[in-house]
Amino acid sequence: MIRPLNEQYGISLAALRMLHYLEQIARGDRTFSIRDTTLNHRCNVTPPDNFALLDQLFEAGKIDYDYRGTGIDGERYVMLVG
Repeated sequence: MIRPLNEQYGISLAALRMLHYLEQIARGDRTFSIRDTTLNHRCNVTPPDNFALLDQLFEAGKIDYDYRGTGIDGERYVMLVG
């Protein structure tokens, strides 16, 4: 029996949809990154500072973070792994 892709990755269906959206907008560019709150907003995550889906993708090894800036002005960007 073949398990669903989200179960194979150990993530929720909502996180899988977010991953597919990220893959779609990146268009194969492994250097593509998007701000974490912007990605949440585009995937209708409320509130936009709820990072549960991103945490699932990070723990599954599907995304990584790029931190830009320091202190209160710092921003976190999401990029695909692999």
